[in-house]
Formats: sequence, C-alpha cells, structure tokens
Amino acid sequence: MIVFGIDIIKGSLSGKERPRYALVILHEEKEELHKVTRSKLFRMIRTVKPEVVAIDSISELFSSKTELVNFLKEVPPSTKFVQVTGRESLSALAKRYGIKINIRSPVDEARACAYLASFGVGQEISVFFDKTIITVSRNRSLGKGGWHQNRYRRKVHDQVRTIFNEIKEILRNNNLEFSEDVRVGYGGISRGRLLVNAERSRVPVNSFRTKNVQVKVSAVEKDKIEFIPLSKTTKHTIVGIDPGSTVAVAVLDINGNVLGVRSRKGWSFSEVVEYIHSLGNPVLIATDRANPPEYVSKIKSSFNAVLYTPREDMSIERKNTLTKTYRVFNDHERDALSAAIEAFNSYKSKLLNIEKRVPAGFDSELIKAQIIRGMPLKTLISEKKDEDYVEIRHVSDTISREELEKKERIIEELAEENRILKKEVQELKNEIEKLRARIVTISREEHEKVRKDNYIRNLESEIFSLRKTIEERDGRIKELEEKLELIKKMRYLEIFEGWKWVKMLRKFTKEEIERLERNFGINEGDIIFIQDCSGGGKGTAEYLIKRGIKAIISNGLMSHLASSTFEESGIPVFPVEDVEMEYGDEMILLNSRKFEETYKERLRRMEEKKIDKVEKLFEDYRAKRRKNVL
Repeated sequence: MIVFGIDIIKGSLSGKERPRYALVILHEEKEELHKVTRSKLFRMIRTVKPEVVAIDSISELFSSKTELVNFLKEVPPSTKFVQVTGRESLSALAKRYGIKINIRSPVDEARACAYLASFGVGQEISVFFDKTIITVSRNRSLGKGGWHQNRYRRKVHDQVRTIFNEIKEILRNNNLEFSEDVRVGYGGISRGRLLVNAERSRVPVNSFRTKNVQVKVSAVEKDKIEFIPLSKTTKHTIVGIDPGSTVAVAVLDINGNVLGVRSRKGWSFSEVVEYIHSLGNPVLIATDRANPPEYVSKIKSSFNAVLYTPREDMSIERKNTLTKTYRVFNDHERDALSAAIEAFNSYKSKLLNIEKRVPAGFDSELIKAQIIRGMPLKTLISEKKDEDYVEIRHVSDTISREELEKKERIIEELAEENRILKKEVQELKNEIEKLRARIVTISREEHEKVRKDNYIRNLESEIFSLRKTIEERDGRIKELEEKLELIKKMRYLEIFEGWKWVKMLRKFTKEEIERLERNFGINEGDIIFIQDCSGGGKGTAEYLIKRGIKAIISNGLMSHLASSTFEESGIPVFPVEDVEMEYGDEMILLNSRKFEETYKERLRRMEEKKIDKVEKLFEDYRAKRRKNVL
C-alpha cells in the first residue's frame, strides 16, 4: 500500500506566498521524503495513484469545497483523502500510537500523518454519493448543413444509440442496477443518461470521445463534505460512584483527565448507566468504601468492568486532598471523584510504564484498558502481530485429490455466501434509497419546526422586553423604598428629637415645585426651603400659597414681588441665617422649638406692620378730609 503524508511548510492558499509542502511516501516499509509545490504535489498524486493521501487538515490543500470536488474528479476513485486529526490533536494522536514527532517540524508531522493513516486513524473525506452518472451525447453540433444533412444527423444519432446500448450491456454484465433517461433524435438518440446505483470506482466505464460521440462519467456530488471514520475507536474510562438518594458519578479517561462529574437526586439506575456509557466504555468502577455497596457492584456487572475498592474507607481529609483542584458542587460529587482519582493513582505508575513499552502502531489506550482487565502486555502485542502479519505458506507440489475436492467445496460455499451477501448489500442500498426519499418528506416537518422556532424566538424577545420593564420598575420601587425609609427617619426625629422635617426646592420654579410634589407631596402646614430663590416671581409664589404652606426659608435674596406676595397671604419668609437647620440630600431638619419662637415673633411683627399700615391710611384719610373742609 502506498500512503502519502502531507504537511504545509510555509505560505498559504490565500496569501501572496505560494504554499510548499513536506511529502512523506510510505511504500513497502520504505520512506521517501520530498518538498514540493502544490501543483507538483497534485501531479504526483495523479501519477503515483496512492491508496491514501493523509493530511492534518484538508484546508491546507483546498480553499473551498469546489476546489476539492474538482480535484477528486481527476484522481482515481480508489485514492482516499484522509484527515487525520479530529477531536484529538496530531501530537496527542502521535503520542497515543508511539510516534515521536517534533511539532515544529513539517516533515515529522507529514510522517506522523502517513503512519497514523496506515494504522487506520483518521476520517475519510467523502464528497460523492455511491451513485454514478454516465452521459452519452453528440460530440459536435450538427449545424444547418446542406443536401446531405439528414443523412449525417441520422448517422451521428445512430452512433450515440449504439454506444449507449453497449454501455448498458457492460453494466448488466457487471450486475449493476441503473435507470436511464433518453432524448430521442432523428435516426437514433441525441443524448442518453444512465444513473448507476454504484460508486464511481465500481463502474467499469471511463470518459472518452470519438469523432461524433462523447461519453462523460462522473460521480454524484454531495451537498456538503462528510468525514467518515476509518475505524471506530471507543474511549476507555475510569468511573467513580457514590450511591444513595442522591447518586453521584465521576468519569475519568484512561490517562486521568476528568470527562464529567454529575449528581442527581432520584437518578434511576438505567439513566446512570446511560450517562456513563455516553462518555465511553468503563474498564474500572471505583468506590470510596472498603466494602463496596451493592449498587456499585451492579454497575460494575453492567459493564463487565474491574471493581476497585480502597483497603479502608477513605477519610474526608483524603477526599478533600484529592479533589481540591477540581470543581465539585456537593459532597456526593467529591466522594465519587475522589474514588475515581484514587483508582487511577493505584494504576498510574503501571500505566506509565506500559506506555513506554508499547511499540509504535499500537493504540496505547486500548493496551492500557486490557492491562487493567488483567491481560499481560506480551500476549496483547503478540496477538496484534498475528492479526497484522499473516504467515505465507507455500503449497507443496504434491496435493491429494481429497484435499482438492475439499478446497473446491469450500470455494463453492464461499461463492454462495458471497452471492447471499451481495444480495443483502443490494437490499441495504435499496433501503438507503427509501430513506433518502423519506428525507424529502421530512423537510416539510423541518419547515414547520423552523416556523415554531421563529415563534419561540419572538416570545423570548417579548419576555426579555418584559423582564427589562420589570427591572426598571424594581429599581423605581427600590428608590421609593429608600425615600420612604428616609421619610420614616425624618418623622422619628421630628416626633422624638424636636426637629421638624423641611422639604427642599432646589430652584424657585414651577417645574421644581411639581417635582417635589410628585416625589414627596406638598401638604398644608409644610415648611419649604428654597435653595436658589432667583427666578421666582408672583406666579410661583401663588402656586405654593394655594397648597397651604406654613412658611418659606430662603437661601439668598428673594425678589421683592415674590416675598410681598407671601407676606400678604400671611406666610413669613425667613432668611436661612434666622433659623437652625441640618442639611441632607433631599431633606432638611429644622430645630422646631427655636423656629416656633422665631415664627411667632415674625407673625407678630407682620400683624403690627399691617396695623401700622391701616392706621397710616386712616390718618392720611383724616388729613385729607380736614383739608377739604377748610
């Protein structure tokens, strides 16, 4: 078998510098090393026709699906393109199969790709269905022609029909099923198309041209690139169990890495088994108890695994030490994880030693799993070699008649078995066709699912909007609650400490008055402190007077018109220097005892001023009367 291993050295498909590749060719246990350009690499693949072309990532060779498909149409159908890496990196796979590489060396990486693909590691890149289209048509345009045009047209169409029928006969002789589509032409057919139910490599017809006829053979392209594993590998795991009303499960891989930790109350046995199986095939079931619970033994029997128990029950200190670098949500998960780690540690040194002794080409994880199950390394390696290398024995020159008859019977039985298997394969292919037809009908269901998904997204958007509104309202409620607490505190100071709550206007405007009224209210008998009196006039003063306030405390000089309006309504205006106050954010405290004394004095002076004004008016009136009498 010839295997190409490829890795890019420098350059890129999308950059200015053209890419160059390291190419390692494996053939009959020999290696060839080449450093080539992309075009030369493609020429070598077409010329050498290797069975496998292995690469770290297909994007290093092709920038699009179209490029990949066009190239695969040019190479022999027997050549497989394999992408080695998948969930694991190239370095991890190389270590797993005992291949030493320098990750900075493209040659080493190309060599690793080649060997890994030869071991059956990687995924085949599939872009074609197992169907082939054969198109037979004219090789030239007939044109308008002259007197002999009809004779020429009949000749060409007859040749197309003849070759089309010959190809059908070849397909029938090779037991290949096909369907046909024919366009009738004058004297024969102008074009015929055959859809063969077989992959391109099984169809014994190639594209060719004659003077008047052309035949084109091509595989049916898939909608997207598929990656088909070359071999199915199972991850081997170590599982820790903590049973009880709340069951906890911890799963490690064979190298001690945590794959999953989960716990659930009322977790059924079947669900636990399903969760463990979803992460891999357990080879070791562990518990933190010296005497294993029946539940753990039952799990062990379900997977035919090895049971690990400590010599004595694990202490809490030991469990905490083992799990301190991991994230667990409860004591049950801690117990399960510590049991799994303890089990791995008991085999750790042995597994590391085994890893060093496993030859290249062997799956080290599989070997480790078998070692845990009790099989010796020597036996495992010899069995693998017996599978890989079959001894070739030469048939002696003298063979008895009985042996010949026996071999003939075996051949006949194998031929019959082969016929039956081919029939089963054909039935399976027919079933695949039915399933593909079913996909078309399922698309309607998918359309309905998309519609439902859109409806759900709209609902989720509406929920998000409502939640945002609720958050804004919660913020407003919190703000009001804080203000309520402040009001309660002010009321307490007012009742028990002899201080009175004074509401504050930052500016002497109608808008500020409305804000204060909206947030705290302006009640009859309230005392209002105005921080900035500029801008206020008769209208704003009357706006406050209508709410029945008791007094005004002004910080700075108030306009004469506004202060006169207050005093005419019996509402005194106090400068801030005449009262004792304590400032807050929204509230101001006023020493009520001292204020009441000042308030009464101011009312008395306002009353005397009114009386003086009236007496002055009366005196002016009397003087005017005396002047008129004289």
